[in-house]
Amino acid sequence: MTAFTVNTIIEAAASLSHIPIYIAPGHRDFFSRSSLYSNDMLEARALKIWPDNVHIFSHEHFTCHPHPTRDDVAFTGRAFSKNSRRTERILSSQLPRSNNANALIHIGVFAGTLESHPSHLAILNSQQVQKPAIYPFSESELASQGLTYSAVGHLKEAFQITDENDRLIGAYSGCLAGGTFEEQGERFAILGQIEVDADDPHNPRIELYPQQLDPRRMMLVTVDVSGLDDQDIASEVLAALEEAGINIEADIITVNIEGRHKPGANPRETIESMSRDFYYLQVCDNTRPDYLAERMDERTTEWKFIESLLEMKTRVEMQKGVPLGSDSLAGVPGADLSGRTIEDALYYGLDSLKQKKVTVKNVG
Repeated sequence: MTAFTVNTIIEAAASLSHIPIYIAPGHRDFFSRSSLYSNDMLEARALKIWPDNVHIFSHEHFTCHPHPTRDDVAFTGRAFSKNSRRTERILSSQLPRSNNANALIHIGVFAGTLESHPSHLAILNSQQVQKPAIYPFSESELASQGLTYSAVGHLKEAFQITDENDRLIGAYSGCLAGGTFEEQGERFAILGQIEVDADDPHNPRIELYPQQLDPRRMMLVTVDVSGLDDQDIASEVLAALEEAGINIEADIITVNIEGRHKPGANPRETIESMSRDFYYLQVCDNTRPDYLAERMDERTTEWKFIESLLEMKTRVEMQKGVPLGSDSLAGVPGADLSGRTIEDALYYGLDSLKQKKVTVKNVG
């Protein structure tokens, strides 16, 4: 957190002095004596300190804290610290509980990785080298703790956690607003309501209400412009944005264009000329002009250039042990050039011959 961010949060928390606030520092903003979660550090930097209604969990072991005005509610949580053993199963042992016999609602507040969370599974499937999960746990481990509900952090996508009987036992709210194009779409905070009958405390009624705090969404739209000229490219992009449900007045949009367009077209300039009608629009150009679809005289310099580089590309990609899509700049053993690098040279060379200029694109 920056000083500006923490000061904004502290002021907002102070304005809710009648409401207790519990914070469990996470993986990227772990608690330490030199962090902005520490009042000593805030005072040393001449910043406002955390108000009395804010409790920040400061230990890597779970602790239980009662609600300040309701003896029927207790919060159990923990913090990431600099020396936390981040691969331990966070819920492998029984958590502390309130000593107050009147406490019927027990709320967990912590950061960890639910092993069945869709975004965690997607990360596992995309990694060649499997990295251990940070503070892993399962639905059954959470259910065995007997908590009424758990507010869980660490993963960016909202997700509700249920037990084997499909009973809601916790949720991730995800990040409150997208900051990168890895955090696309609508983002929410979660408001909720918990009701517990003293005669049946093990069957609470829990209702969650997602609340969108920021109307701006990070949106990535991919459009294939193969065979199109500038006019058709503009129409195709507008149709794709409409189909994706883009809000032109609020969304932060990247248009990723792919394919081989008609020679002479300039997809990037065409789309960027539309940006004045949008809140924010940028272009990622992964296209090529479709030079190879043209009929060429085999006696020309262009043909001889194309033939030479295509033969070189074929030879390189047939080398034993060299991945077809590898980049020579990545240091592939035994490869001075890669097929991808040669293809770049081919199209940039044809740009120079045909257009008398070279336009460097997001290709490589």
